[in-house]
Amino acid sequence: MSLKSRILEYINQHKEGVNISDMEKPLGENRMKIGFLTKVLLDEGKIEKRNSQYLSVSDADQDKSVFIRRDYF
Repeated sequence: MSLKSRILEYINQHKEGVNISDMEKPLGENRMKIGFLTKVLLDEGKIEKRNSQYLSVSDADQDKSVFIRRDYF
């Protein structure tokens, strides 16, 4: 499995969001490699970044719908 796939899987498993330093030890890679590949995943639309937290796109979309509903009520 490629590092890019492992990063995406790790982010998908952590619904609360993760930052790059959270991924260093479990993935056994340095932050430069992880940072580069998270940027690639962002550009591909596979993940989303909020503040310093990376989220899977499906989780980020669910969070947006909650905020939208709250705005209407």
